[in-house]
Amino acid sequence: MVVVIFATTLMLLLLMTALVLTRMSGRAVARQLAYQGQAHNAAAAGLTEALSWFVHQRKQPVTAFDPKLDPNGVCPHTPKHVPTVNESDDPAIGIVRDYEIMASGRVRGRYEVRRSAVADVSTRRGKTQAGTIWSIESLGIVYVRNNTTDAPGTGNNTILARRTMRTEIQRLGIQLPANAALNVSQGRNVNIQKQGRVQGGSSGIGLAFPSSTGTPTIKGTVTGSPPQNPSTNPFPLKDVFAVSQQELIAMADLVVADERDLPDPLPNMALIVITGSAQFNGQRKLNGSGILVVLGNLNLNAQSDPFFNGLIWVGGNLIVNPPANINGSVIVNGNVQLTGGNEVSEIDYDPTILDQIRQQKGNYLASRSPWVVGGGS
Repeated sequence: MVVVIFATTLMLLLLMTALVLTRMSGRAVARQLAYQGQAHNAAAAGLTEALSWFVHQRKQPVTAFDPKLDPNGVCPHTPKHVPTVNESDDPAIGIVRDYEIMASGRVRGRYEVRRSAVADVSTRRGKTQAGTIWSIESLGIVYVRNNTTDAPGTGNNTILARRTMRTEIQRLGIQLPANAALNVSQGRNVNIQKQGRVQGGSSGIGLAFPSSTGTPTIKGTVTGSPPQNPSTNPFPLKDVFAVSQQELIAMADLVVADERDLPDPLPNMALIVITGSAQFNGQRKLNGSGILVVLGNLNLNAQSDPFFNGLIWVGGNLIVNPPANINGSVIVNGNVQLTGGNEVSEIDYDPTILDQIRQQKGNYLASRSPWVVGGGS
């Protein structure tokens, strides 16, 4: 009887011990997974701040990665007060930020975009201008800081998890064939019917097309300074945006094969690429701003009521039915037809909108989605 009781008690103790160990192990695994996720977030934050650093540099394109820190905000050469520069906690390393995650456990987060991990790869990618494409690597660290003077992983500062992420950023160039409301690759392919309006205003051309490409059919209104003029720059996508089709798709905010897959309403100041043809109608209206690239044909039917501010590039044919109002510039590689009726189909050249697009979308953008380098810990 004593032996049975002893054996039963021993088994219960073993089971309780196994249960406690399992719970402790599960909590440790969960904690480690949480730290790994925080390290991943830290690395991603480093890439985001690095992109912001490139975008906000006064001299463009950027040809040297050189973050600064001026905590006192005082120029060393003159007593004149200047704005504080705080681009890094430790500019000798690169872009560095260190922040608290959990005060009770002295757990800290940190990201480092090291000078040695940022490289101008423009020439390697076939670009002629320095600073066009940059490769950026960011190290995210979660660690216990027991000593404020030591770096993570040195002394008593134990690293709990780390992640390294990499991406590439690239400048999106915008070079119109001409400063015109409507740029068409061949003059003979233009048909502006009654109530169709193409207006260049006081600072732009109405209709531009290469010389010796035929005469447009104009029954509507074309005005500008001058109303018609030869285009001087190429029309292909890679010449207008200074990137290949693949690169543009990688940089886009939205990429869809069909306009029905677009959100409603469209985001403001977005770069949108439609890889096929698009037909906007009463159920899917073209209302938005930014850059719209349609690799196929673009049809704006009579129920679509398009109102778009920005740049539209069409690889195929363009049909615009009234009422329609497009402000900015339109570039078409195929045929163009502006139909008429009781309403007006109108394309207006707007340099203010185009300058805004160049400032917001013509700067550095991520040309490749970030990816994790190595397995981390």
